[in-house]
Amino acid sequence: MPYYYQATNWGKGFITHADNESAHIAGYPADIWVTENTAWAARVSATEKTQAEAQALVDAVVAQAQANWTAESGQSYPQPIVLP
Repeated sequence: MPYYYQATNWGKGFITHADNESAHIAGYPADIWVTENTAWAARVSATEKTQAEAQALVDAVVAQAQANWTAESGQSYPQPIVLP
């Protein structure tokens, strides 16, 4: 069962090879991370979210990016990102 976390990626060392080998860590917009690696989440001081909370954060960032894209290009970009 995956867990949903919010944490800011600080760059090198945020996710190590060992972290990802322990359990895959997938990143999404809004600094949302999906993984079963609870040790990594504790190490980076991630805040656990429910799937609904994480999806709402992702949806808000994507909606803003889509609005910006449409405003700048005049074309719509209707592809949502759905968390696993």
